[in-house]
Amino acid sequence: MTIKGRCINPGAKTAPAIVTSQLFGFWGGVDTKTGVIIDKRHELCGQKIKDKVFVFPEGRGSTVGAAIILELVRCNNAPAAIVNIKTEGILAAGAIIAAKLYNVTIPVVDGLSREEFESIKNGDMVTVNATTGEIKIGG
Repeated sequence: MTIKGRCINPGAKTAPAIVTSQLFGFWGGVDTKTGVIIDKRHELCGQKIKDKVFVFPEGRGSTVGAAIILELVRCNNAPAAIVNIKTEGILAAGAIIAAKLYNVTIPVVDGLSREEFESIKNGDMVTVNATTGEIKIGG
């Protein structure tokens, strides 16, 4: 299955998905030294986002979110790609700056409908080609 979204930050990566229906805030939400979600109120608490396609509807953010994404990149614990229904500007800035500062690409795609978003399941192998806006689930 292929979904067409909108490119927020170009690039392409393939990785297993980690999916939540809850909003996610990087500030206080993830340990940059391990890539583990530490927000005790979040359903993914204790799980790693490192090297996964991190699928969440929208950020619940702080202006520090971009810095947290950069620190995840610096510590080699960033997600492989990010898929949202709506990407907030701070999250986009983190991914864009990571490419400039660290030469690390985090493809980001948004613009999915709720139905398209819900078609991605935990553990699905997902290819995010943010340059074209395409998200391929499986095979």
